[in-house]
Amino acid sequence: MDILNLRRPSELSQEIIRVIDTVTEMALDTLQQNERGHRLAAAFDLLASTEYYNSVANKGWTYCDETPQMLIYPYTNTCPRCIGHNEFKYTKAHKPKSGHIGMITSELLCHMLEYVLKRNGRNVEISKASEPIDAVIYDKDSQKVIIAEVKSAPMLTLPLAMECDRLTNNVDGDLAYVNHSLADNPSLKKSEIGIFIPAVKKELPERFFPLEIQWTEDNKPFYNALLRLLNKKDGFFDIYYKYWKKAFIAYSNKDKNVSLFWLTNGCGQPDERRPDDWPNRRGKGFESVSDGKTSVGMDRTDDIKKAIYQVLKLGSEYKPNDSNIKTAVISNIHAVRHYDAYLLTVRDIIWTLDSSHSIIRAGQLDSDTPMYNLFDGILSFTKSDIRDPWMKHLFDFGGAVHGV
Repeated sequence: MDILNLRRPSELSQEIIRVIDTVTEMALDTLQQNERGHRLAAAFDLLASTEYYNSVANKGWTYCDETPQMLIYPYTNTCPRCIGHNEFKYTKAHKPKSGHIGMITSELLCHMLEYVLKRNGRNVEISKASEPIDAVIYDKDSQKVIIAEVKSAPMLTLPLAMECDRLTNNVDGDLAYVNHSLADNPSLKKSEIGIFIPAVKKELPERFFPLEIQWTEDNKPFYNALLRLLNKKDGFFDIYYKYWKKAFIAYSNKDKNVSLFWLTNGCGQPDERRPDDWPNRRGKGFESVSDGKTSVGMDRTDDIKKAIYQVLKLGSEYKPNDSNIKTAVISNIHAVRHYDAYLLTVRDIIWTLDSSHSIIRAGQLDSDTPMYNLFDGILSFTKSDIRDPWMKHLFDFGGAVHGV
């Protein structure tokens, strides 16, 4: 099959693959079948966060002057600790640009997906591919192939943090305490750094999980640090998932009263609690905590529109020549906010090719004219739409499924 020649080798190291497999297995380790899809989505966020952590720098930390004082490395533009107490304090986020991080997050998602399918007994290979195809899913038993557009972006990236001395400043010969501000972290590799989770009202307290980082082992030390944290068997993943699920519900409902909402990508501008010194953006309005360009999974409108076109283009090129080829969009999280507006009316479209340019009713077509699904599947851990019976049998993440 020629399309298999478009596959490209993975760039994930064996060490990273080991961590991905461990986190994915922890996500699946639950008796609640209907929770597995959301736990997989949470696991993806944790792995993507770990990739972000590997780019942590000495400069650009946030000094939080609450007791005990902390240096925090945030991924949205508000202090994660203060927002846990319903207080906005502007700081600078450190989310990598999509061009830098997009390829690795796509590979993370594809490997997670392959692990789940193989764990379910499927004889599959999932590979990244050359343009215009993002990924190829090859089922060796049926000889069927899915050519996929991949849209992957985390919802929640928890900040790094460390306790620190109370910062002081010399003001005309007198020492004065420094208020909440940006600060450098010159002792980054000599500090006890951990994953910080802000408080969620009274029900979930502020949490800090130290990471044992061996900075000399490689240029991505946070993967093995995460593995050490998970192997402590102190229930980190299940604790993390409780917070993640709160964030997912808040993101879905745009519930601005839940502190974790302001740590989710695409959460928008601060509400009426915004302080007077919150910066203006260029043009009108205020600087966002996280803008729509950082939206979650396939929930960015530009990504949805591109995916619709790309799947149609790939289908028109490959499907008429091979009945074993299917098309899909794959993501970690479905279009939570934009599903109804952008996907609901197109998910069940079927099409065919007509060179006569005269067909206006299905009855004018020859009875043997092949018909094709626009989407054989719109696949994510949290919700899927599947029209193709074989694909529905293949994919089961424990999330909601619409289709045959």
